[in-house]
Amino acid sequence: MREVRIDYTKLGDTKYISHLDLNRVFYRAVRRAEIPIWYTEGFNPHPHFRYFMPLPLGVESKCESLDIRITDDAFSNELIRERLNAVLPEGIKVVSVHEPILKIKDIYCAVYDFTYTLDSAAETAERMESIIKSDFLPAVKKVKRGKKKVDEEINLLPNVITYRLDVSENRIMLRILCLSGQNNNLNPMLFAKSLERDADIDYESRNITKDCVLDENYKIFK
Repeated sequence: MREVRIDYTKLGDTKYISHLDLNRVFYRAVRRAEIPIWYTEGFNPHPHFRYFMPLPLGVESKCESLDIRITDDAFSNELIRERLNAVLPEGIKVVSVHEPILKIKDIYCAVYDFTYTLDSAAETAERMESIIKSDFLPAVKKVKRGKKKVDEEINLLPNVITYRLDVSENRIMLRILCLSGQNNNLNPMLFAKSLERDADIDYESRNITKDCVLDENYKIFK
């Protein structure tokens, strides 16, 4: 038995697939692809799947990862990739299958791209940049207080490491490098909604894409 890491994309309409439904998608794909996956023991056996940092609904990704265990060591990584891609829905594509190198705890940050189509892009971009430079972007988040969850106001901007803002005639492209791990994690959807509120962004369309995940040395997580 060996453990393998599946790197895959979640693009297009698949960004509206919830994490629970994504688990069902991969479970069915593994069965249809006839991959010899290891199941847990006990009264209710289930496949060993380990996901990293589930995406918020509505966010695309070029760099999702899933760890599985297979029982046949002779079953190659390339065969796993080919068989899964033959049965997965459009938008979810296995990019690579390899032996895990780093652990979940080694994830430190991620790069997200926010693309807006709108009128008066230059004026809106100025407001966005002014907010980011202010180092204060409030948001309300559910936090645990004992056994209860309560609303708490937090500042999102300490989680942003760097940013780049590009503007064209009717498009704004914002790229941020932000904390993304087990201890500190910026929710990109919460960041977008908070920025849109404070910058008064009236957009025609908006797209959020996770571009890559990095370790503490700013190297690609593998």
